[in-house]
Amino acid sequence: MDAFVAKHLKGVSRTYAILIPMLPADLANAVGLAYLLMRIVDTLEDAPELSTEQRLHYFTCLETALRENDRAAVEAVAQPVGDLAAECELMLEAPAVLERIRQLDSVYREAAHDCACRMIAGVREFACRAAERELPYPAVRTAAELRSYCYYVAGVVGEMLCGMMAHHLKLPAVNSLREVAVELGIGLQLVNILKDALRDSRQGRRYLPTPDGAAVSHAEIYRAALQEARASLQRGTEFVLGLPAHAAALRSFCGLPIAWGAMTLTRAERDARQAKIGRGAIHSSIERFRKHASDDKALRRWFASILHGGDSARGTALAGPT
Repeated sequence: MDAFVAKHLKGVSRTYAILIPMLPADLANAVGLAYLLMRIVDTLEDAPELSTEQRLHYFTCLETALRENDRAAVEAVAQPVGDLAAECELMLEAPAVLERIRQLDSVYREAAHDCACRMIAGVREFACRAAERELPYPAVRTAAELRSYCYYVAGVVGEMLCGMMAHHLKLPAVNSLREVAVELGIGLQLVNILKDALRDSRQGRRYLPTPDGAAVSHAEIYRAALQEARASLQRGTEFVLGLPAHAAALRSFCGLPIAWGAMTLTRAERDARQAKIGRGAIHSSIERFRKHASDDKALRRWFASILHGGDSARGTALAGPT
């Protein structure tokens, strides 16, 4: 994988800095660059220093840069914004990210461009709605709106990865798995929302539905989202199992986040303040997944166990430092 991609992955995502290098080299580079592009969109979405008007302006610049390769638009996106120093650094390198994506195989390039543009369209819709409702972004009121939000920020990534993997494997039939790939993305986004709910609330952010008066409590909404996350991850296992057994690296890349998500949900169900899993859990699950990666029956049993909060999931989730 390109050293530029590896460097920035380590800065903005500990998880994907582990996962993406597991993929075959050509796919790893394409997925790594696509992930950095989505992190640019995500940073523009969340940057606290940007007003809604500024956010929408930079989204328009990024869309123009992607569709027309407009140099001025490319340079306009390169702003030092973001919560983290690594995000600011990545934003300043946006022109280099876009140039590297332009050099990819056309299928990978178009998949990354399409995913980013659909993500931007969704985020723009939620930003405008939040302004209209005079509520904090993304102004989610219902479970359906929460799923829609998760689709635009993560489900579209599942669709992109499905297409990229079908191309890499030279198996067009893999494209028939798009629906469950979307579920995988939605489930993982719900896990992230649940894991960070308390921290987000302290920062004035709320991604879960807003209770309607006293009819529904925050705790009930949290539990409902947790159940939905578990159900989406369960459906997402069919994407992993739908990949050919010989593609163990691709199965690991898609399946390990399900395992980590399931462990996180088990912890969150007991105590939302202690949802994060540790390095020990991550490393032991990698080893266990490698043993099962090509065995459909064993993999299906393991997924079922951890997604239902079985004893093995609880023990692994508690292993290691946070």
